Amino acid sequence: MTAVTARVPVDDDGAAPAAARAARRTAVERGLTGELPERAAACAGELARVLARHSVRGAVYLQPSALRPGLDIVAVGTDPAPGDGADAGGAGRWPSGASPEAAAPHGSGPLPDLEALRHLADDFVLRVVPGRGTAVCARLRGPAPGVPGGAREAAVPDVGVLRLPVDGESSCGDAWALEVAPGDGTVTALVADGLGHGPAAAEAAERAVGAFRRSPGLPLPQLMRAVHEALRNTRGAAVGLLRRTPDGAVGHCAVGNVRAYVVGHDGVRHRFGAQPGVVGWNMPAPTAQRLPDAHGGTLLLHSDGVDGGWAWSPGPGLTRLPVPLLPVVLAHGHRAARDDVTVLAVAPARRSP
Repeated sequence: MTAVTARVPVDDDGAAPAAARAARRTAVERGLTGELPERAAACAGELARVLARHSVRGAVYLQPSALRPGLDIVAVGTDPAPGDGADAGGAGRWPSGASPEAAAPHGSGPLPDLEALRHLADDFVLRVVPGRGTAVCARLRGPAPGVPGGAREAAVPDVGVLRLPVDGESSCGDAWALEVAPGDGTVTALVADGLGHGPAAAEAAERAVGAFRRSPGLPLPQLMRAVHEALRNTRGAAVGLLRRTPDGAVGHCAVGNVRAYVVGHDGVRHRFGAQPGVVGWNMPAPTAQRLPDAHGGTLLLHSDGVDGGWAWSPGPGLTRLPVPLLPVVLAHGHRAARDDVTVLAVAPARRSP
């Protein structure tokens, strides 16, 4: 089963114990042992306290890491609007891509409150702009399977992900999957959005993931047909596929309303189109598109649980966010009402010098 993100809204200091409990529980459920569950609880609780002091419309998100054992603890909050303490709303209030040192002078904003987290987390990413908002990721890493303590892991791309069910549901009708070819590092990604929401939609999405994982290296149209066959006798799904090859080219194949982009520091570089239809029901013959060179852009896939209008006028610095922050900030600011949501971001490939 694809891991579901836990979301803890932060309205006041009372959210800190709830965030700590949720982080500890998520770490244990994902098999993290030793001191990691308590470190997770400490990180989540402190982030909730900082949000309560400095932000409105804040939340802590707990997401198991995508390609290795671990936990991403992400906090997002918007600064109060001047004068009334209300959230000004809109993508324009999200953090820029500036470094925290450039964005917030020493002694201002929430930075002093977060210093302790730098020592608790294995990786720490922060973006803040006074008067706009703050996004923080504290990442805890578990030992990689089969890798002795202290040994070096095989290189994998940096990935950020979020998967949330519609409010009031425990199962999520969206799912995602990601595979990195062991030979050349080709990355292939899937996001599936089962029709509707609830258990039946979740079953369709999980079947799509299962078909993907059985043959992730197939040509994209052939892989889409394999997913289509697996989804027969389900309610069907919208499915998007992206693939980046070692030469920097990006292939895309999609049926339905899963949206796909290449984004970078200069904004949205490419929007991929999708074919109409429902995978598992009335799917047309799938076709693939190819972008010859993504120029080091980030791959981004999301279900229609995120309003696609964000891409026409991204807020300052939104597409410059590091991939641990991008999916959460995007969903936090642009989530569609009453729908499941999944966002998957894959960092650009590291090219040899």
